[in-house]
This record gives sequence, structure tokens and C-alpha cells, in this order.
Amino acid sequence: MKQVPMLHTPAVPEARISGDLNGTITAWNAGAAEMFGFSAGEAIGRNYDLLTTTNGTILHREVLEHLRAGKGSSAVRARWRRHDGRVAEVSLTHSPRFDADGILIGSTTIARDVTAVAQLQDEAGNERERLIEAQEMAHVGSAEYDFSSGRWWHSEEFGRLLDLTTGENVSVSMLLEKIHPQDRDGVRTDWHSLDGAGSRHVDRELRLIQPTGDVRWIQASVRVTGTGIRTRVLITALDITARKLAEAVLTHQASHDALTGLPNRILINTILHDLLGRKASRVVVFFLDVDRFKTVNDAVGHAAGDAILTQLAARLRPAIRPGDTVGRFGGDEFIVICQNLHATGATAVAERLRAAVKEAFTLGGRRIFLNISIGIAPAGPGDTAETILDAADMAMYQAKNAGGDRIAVRDSRTQAAATARLNLESDLRVALDRNELRLHYQPVIDVKTGTPIGLEALLRWEHPTHGLLQPASFISLAEDSGLIVPIGSWVLNRALQQTQQWRNTLPGAKDLTIFVNVSVRQLQDLRFVDAVRDALRATGISPAAVTLEITESVLMDQRELPTAIIQGLHACGVGLAIDDFGTGYSSLSQLRWLSAHTLKIDGSFVSELGYKDPSSASIIQLILGMARVLNLRVIAEGVETPAQLNELRRLGVRHAQGYLWCAPLPAHEIPKQLQTHAPEPPLHNAQPRKLPRRSDR
Repeated sequence: MKQVPMLHTPAVPEARISGDLNGTITAWNAGAAEMFGFSAGEAIGRNYDLLTTTNGTILHREVLEHLRAGKGSSAVRARWRRHDGRVAEVSLTHSPRFDADGILIGSTTIARDVTAVAQLQDEAGNERERLIEAQEMAHVGSAEYDFSSGRWWHSEEFGRLLDLTTGENVSVSMLLEKIHPQDRDGVRTDWHSLDGAGSRHVDRELRLIQPTGDVRWIQASVRVTGTGIRTRVLITALDITARKLAEAVLTHQASHDALTGLPNRILINTILHDLLGRKASRVVVFFLDVDRFKTVNDAVGHAAGDAILTQLAARLRPAIRPGDTVGRFGGDEFIVICQNLHATGATAVAERLRAAVKEAFTLGGRRIFLNISIGIAPAGPGDTAETILDAADMAMYQAKNAGGDRIAVRDSRTQAAATARLNLESDLRVALDRNELRLHYQPVIDVKTGTPIGLEALLRWEHPTHGLLQPASFISLAEDSGLIVPIGSWVLNRALQQTQQWRNTLPGAKDLTIFVNVSVRQLQDLRFVDAVRDALRATGISPAAVTLEITESVLMDQRELPTAIIQGLHACGVGLAIDDFGTGYSSLSQLRWLSAHTLKIDGSFVSELGYKDPSSASIIQLILGMARVLNLRVIAEGVETPAQLNELRRLGVRHAQGYLWCAPLPAHEIPKQLQTHAPEPPLHNAQPRKLPRRSDR
């Protein structure tokens, strides 16, 4: 049976108003202008206080709570002020509005003027003619049935709504036949509930079937009067079809993606909550992501990219079974939800989805080929919508990291590791505020005199649960999350402050140099030069006493380092060092571009000194020769044994650091190291410690 209602234009305008969560009006239709007397120019940009009176507000607390939960509210009564100062009784329907990411941004309100209806209810003693006239003006139909006389009467509007002729003898069974089958049981229940003593009243929204097969919505109010038994039934009916249609449109917009028409993130979560809540069998979630879609977008433009996503959505629908769900999660990410699916069936579905994308997409005569990575997560005991979506997302990234155009299935070990990483990232976000970060310092030694000539500042994290963590445990988290920028700023300021204190107070430390590691994310931050300049100014340290270390792997791609930032650092007067030198194969042109002052030879070359393979010594000789030509200072890292030190001396290395002299130490232990010349290491065959990785030092 068709569900499309007949068109009917009510005499009373219907106001449609949109606003944000702060109560600012953002949209105002012609119906609102007619109903309240304010033009769109007078209303848009104003607060809802323009309409509300002291007896009511636009968004009651309960309404706001419904909106924030993604729900609407209907039949909310309020008193609103017109432009001329008169007050109107209005019936309000509030619906939430969401942006493309499913975030609540405001509400849309449909207002219907029910002043006439309210007056009718308040003036029940008025004569019948006035009541009927006012009802007809408000498009409210009315009817009466007297049980004692068997007399039935209805107004013209009531007859129009229910397709009844004037004077027609109407029965309860006849009325029920005109009600939609899905609403009849509820009406029967209401009718039986009206038995008993005193005045009884029920309200219900229900659907009527028109002779054409179309459907209309009405709001029916039934009141029974009498003592002991029913003697008279009073019925009013208001046509609310337009409001219901508007609500349906708003509901669809709130739960479906505007571009593809697929269920959006909100509806996807709702479907999963329902399936898992009723323990549906063998629920499987597929997380799909288009490989390198950003490259496609950049090449063809965002409008063409949207057209491709629309084509892709149309291909995915036929690739799944009837009853399964495909939705757009956001961007180029799609979700498929299946139930009653075994492992082999899940793989078959994933392969059909991949195959659907393989065929070329045609766009303006241009053929574009895409691949997708798919993560599969079968629901397990205790899974929620959030956890199973996260698991499918993690599996998808496994497929993407394996090269893309692949399928990966949920791995509990990978998920546990990802969960632990997420928890650690959450802790890292508050580590600065909780004063959990520490700096340790390792001296840089003049190998001829044994005198410390500088210190390298090395970051540690005093985690409340895991203890003292080395950088390898958390630096990548800081890089990926962007936390490295505020953390790096803290390291720079703390290291410079501490070094300046030592230079001012410790004998023989006035020429001490501090080496501070900086990340590529810091060097990409346009505010970094200002941060360095501010740290120098705040601590009063000489710029010549500060050297910033950049790993050679970063130098390999000069595009990652804005030239203006490198020039700005040189203008500040600080030195630049290339760390882990020898592992990245940087060119002379790159060294000249950076204008570094220092090369730090990677410890992997130092660890091989003294063995039969002479290649490490040869590489160090090459580095020293290049450094002499470019007038660069060289520091050897990771010195562990006297044999390594002797070989470095033989090769002509002047400065070094490593566990041979001391491990990185907290600040309070450094003064003793600075005030005492490093002793000549004993010439015995000491076994080297396991060389720490750069990120562990």
C-alpha cells in the first residue's frame, strides 16, 4: 500500500526555525514570518529570546537532553511572543541537526499555532457554534457520540479527514476500518481504557487510510464524560501530516550521509547497538578504506572525488546480502555490518567488496582505478558497538600497513597492544601537567684531557605505574599525537635553564655546551624559532652554548624542513648538530644547506671498532676527513670500552660520549661529574654493554 500522503495546504502557516546550541536563530521560513510578524532579516542572528516569554523558553532542559542524545521532541507546548506583543500558544517539534561527522550542531523547530485550540480547551463553556467555527479555522475536526440516544455528529473538517459524508451514521467499527492496520490495536486499547467512572481522556497520534490508498497523520484527542458508564464521547482531530513529513525528512538527514545516502556514523552505531543488545548471532563488521584516496582527491579535485565516492557507494550495495548494512563512516571510510556469517563467509563478502572496487571508475571520460583495504572484526563476548568498530579499524590498518589492497582479520594480540598504546598516549597527555617528565644528562668528553665539555639532555618519563620509561616507549606516541611540540618546548626550556645555572655556579663550567634533541614535528612548526628565541631570552644563556641535534634521517628529506626555520635558527645564534651521522647517507649538498656545526657519529660504527672487520674504522676516517674540509666538530657516540676509545684516539676523534664514562644521570648527580676530570679508562678487555638505541639514551 502506498505511504505517500495527499497534498493539503493548511490555512494556518507552519513555522520552521533553525538555530545553533547557543540559541542563535540561523534559518527562518516564510511561515515563521507570517506567524510571528518578524521578517527573516529581523530574526536571523537574534537569540530565541526574541520569541520566548517569561512563562516559557525555546529549549527546555528536557528538550536539550533529548537533542544531545540525538533524539527529537514533539508536541511541546509553549507561549511565544509575536512582533506586535501578542502571545501565541504554539505546539513545537524539535529535531536535532548534525554535521557531516555526526556532531550535534543545533536544532530545527517546527511551530504550529494552536492558540485557537488552546482557547477552545480553556473555554469549554462557550456555545457550540463558536467552538465549531474556531475549530474549522484551526483545521481541527470534531465529533460527538451520545450513547443514550445513539446520535452521532461530526464537523465538516472531521468528515474531510476521515472521508465521512454529512449525516452519515458512523460506528466504532467503521472508524477502525479507516485507521492504518498498524495503529488499530493501540486505538482499541485506548477505547477500552475509557470505561469507568468520571471524566476520561486519551491522546494519540495515528494514521488514516485515504480512499486513494494514501496515508495521513492526525493527532486525535478523545474525552468521555458520564457517571459510572460512558454517556458521551467528544473527539477532536488535527491534521499533522505536514509535520510528520518534515520530521521524517529531518530524521533521515540526521541518520544518513548527505553525499551517498548511506547510513551515517550515528545510524551505524545504532544498528550495532541493537544487534549486540539482542545478541544477534555471528555479527561481523567490515571496515573499508580507499587506498591513497587523498592522492586521487588532489589529482581530480574534491568535487570529482565526491562523485567517485558516490559511485563507490552504489557498487558496494549489490556486493552484500539482502538484510546486511553498508554505511559511510566518514571521508573515504565505509562500514559493512553482517549477521549470521561464518569465517569463510566473511572472507567471501570481503572479496566481493574488493572486486566491486576493482573495475575502473569513469569520470568525465577519465578512467580511475582504486583499491581498498578491509579490516574484518567478528563480534566477540562483551563487545560493544565502539569496541567492535575499533577492532575492525585496527584490522584495516593492518591491511593498509601490509601494502594496501588487502584483507586483515581482527587480531586480539594486536588489539591488546593498540589498547595499551592508546592508554599510554592518554597518560602522556597529562604527564606534563603532573610533572612526570624528567631530564637526564650525559657528558660529552674531550678524549685528550678527560674533561666534560658539554652535556646532552635526554628525556625520561617517570610513569606512575610503569616506572621510569625510556624515550623508545613514548616518543613515537608523542610524534604521532603532536604532543612532541609542547614536550619539546618543555625539554628545551628546562635544559637551558639547568645548564645556565651550572654555568653560573659551578667552577670550570662557564663554557659548558648543552645539546638538545629536536624532532621533525618541532622543525615543521612555524612557531619553533620563536620558542627557541623565547627560551634563550628567559634563561639568559648564550646562544653559542646551545646546540640543537637533528637526526640524519630527517635531513635526508629537506622538504620536511622549512628553509625559513633553519635560517631563523642560525639567526638566533644556536648551533646545529647532525645526530646519528653515517646511517642516512646524506649528501654534501644537504650538509651545506643545513650549515651544521657538529657531526655526531652513530654508535653502531663505534661498537664495531677493534674487531677484525675494518669497515667501521674506514667509515669513521671518511667522516673525519669530510668534517675537516667543512670545518665541523665531530663527536663519537656510544663509546663502551677502552679498546673503542683507543681506536677513536688513533683515528683522531677529539670528542666522545658513552657509558664508558657514565650513563645519562639525573641533574643532581651532574655537578660531581663536571667538577672531576674523567679518569683515564683502564686498558683491559672490558666487555661492552649492550649498546642502547638512539631513542633509549
